Amino acid sequence: VSMHSYPVSKNKARFEEWRTTLDNEHVRSPCIPIDIPTETLLARTLRCLREHAALHPSRPAVIDGFDQDRFFTYQQTHDKALSVASFLQSRGFGVGDRAMTVLPNCIEIPLIHLGVWGAGGTFLGCSATYKHDDMVYQLKDSATSVVFTEESLVESVLKAVEECPEVKLVVCIRSSSSPLPESVVDFQEAFQFPQMENVDLVTLDTHALLFYSSGTTGLPKGIIHTQRTCHYNAENMRSHFLHEVYPVLGVSDVDWYQDCHIITSGCFHLLGFGILSWCLITGAQAIIMKQFDEVLYPELVSQFKPRYLVLSPPIVAFFAKHHIGIAATLESVQMILCCAAPLSEEISDEFLVHHSNVKYVVQGFGLTETGSSNLPLLLRKGTDASSGVIASGYEQKIVVSGTIPYTRGQWGEVYTKGPGMAVGYHKSTNATKQLVDDQGWFHTGDVGYFNEFGSLCIVDRMKELIKVNYGKSSLQVAPAQLEGVLLTCPAIRDVAVVGVPHEAGGELVRAFVVKEEQHLTHSDVEQFIADKLAPHNRITGGVVFIEAIPRSPSGKILRRELREIH
Repeated sequence: VSMHSYPVSKNKARFEEWRTTLDNEHVRSPCIPIDIPTETLLARTLRCLREHAALHPSRPAVIDGFDQDRFFTYQQTHDKALSVASFLQSRGFGVGDRAMTVLPNCIEIPLIHLGVWGAGGTFLGCSATYKHDDMVYQLKDSATSVVFTEESLVESVLKAVEECPEVKLVVCIRSSSSPLPESVVDFQEAFQFPQMENVDLVTLDTHALLFYSSGTTGLPKGIIHTQRTCHYNAENMRSHFLHEVYPVLGVSDVDWYQDCHIITSGCFHLLGFGILSWCLITGAQAIIMKQFDEVLYPELVSQFKPRYLVLSPPIVAFFAKHHIGIAATLESVQMILCCAAPLSEEISDEFLVHHSNVKYVVQGFGLTETGSSNLPLLLRKGTDASSGVIASGYEQKIVVSGTIPYTRGQWGEVYTKGPGMAVGYHKSTNATKQLVDDQGWFHTGDVGYFNEFGSLCIVDRMKELIKVNYGKSSLQVAPAQLEGVLLTCPAIRDVAVVGVPHEAGGELVRAFVVKEEQHLTHSDVEQFIADKLAPHNRITGGVVFIEAIPRSPSGKILRRELREIH
């Protein structure tokens, strides 16, 4: 590999030395070490908000992307959060208690999560799209005592609360003057309370977050992060961008106040929450969207001019296909960071063809359990199909089944450990022991390998690999690879691939397709794959046309639902 193909980094010598370790049994991070936090994320966030307010007293910290007249300044965010803490404490909420939001993304979320922390509690997020049974399950499993919601959702929340005696208080963000149900408290009441002066109840080991897994393969599990692990993840992102990303983008003297993030990822999910925390710490402006909007999002990019965007694969695919009239609005964007699921090289390349100002399309990797364990280096301009290098402080290894020794480039399960990892599963010691071994390695359930640059390449989830019989061999098919290829077809809007049982043993490959163009036929889809991939990847279990691919709120395909329905 020629030298110019390696990541552009001001730390080239260190990376060259690190690459010699890639065949070791396990690999440590090549990134600049960062200190383990000695203060809580709450304390640092409040301190940073005061510093930002002193420098920029009228600048909004968080802005409603759908109504920019709604915003909170740094000082307002700080003061109102501490009023929420006092309000909660007055209601008997304290250390060990849990408060949940049932809200779309909104500018009130930082006031709530900082207020919950200030009172000594744990913050939970629940997707506003959850159905009744999903909400009841999460409320009961977490033993939540306080719920924050909004007017459009309050009736469904109250129905769920009827089955959850642990819930003592429901607080509602108002959008009209219509009367609230008698048992519901107006969120504005919290702001009448004086600011809490002492947040010393909170320690580094206090449970900060209880976020639930996507439930793509079974019931969601509550995943616990402490103030220490949350703080480490936020600082890791800040440090990585400061040392490894901005210098390559030509930013030598970083002014975080010139940064902004348009947040579409749900703040009930570690990705969206992490970006919000990063903004509050650095002073970068957070434009919060309650949902992705195909018309409004490009307009916000054009207005606020971010240097980079954090997107999920379906949104990257949308911009790749619907580029007419949009490309000009993305002129400020130099980099796309794709998260939530693997992004295919085919979609990346198609995106870059139509958005030539974007220099890099890169990916990161992490689970709710691991935090941001892999962060991008900016490789040669263009597409990088890998998920980045091991983040500072983390270690990884690839474990091949059986006793086969690992050689670089070989597929195996990714094992991870590091200081930003969750401390365990809520109420499930057995589940924690199943995934974290005696040496502290977390078994991610993802299949991957290290490439020649030392970046981790994720193939797919182990449970989602399709075992097909081809000739006299049993081979594995990665659904993500087929989906990436199919998404390059102009007639396909969205797609999911699953394995279905074959009566002769093994599985057949079935594709669920959302049409972009109505003339598309089953045979068109099958031939598209046959023309582009090896024969064992062919669609042998049929093509099913559906209206929408079921996805979790974080954007992951719910393959279990597809198997159950069809």
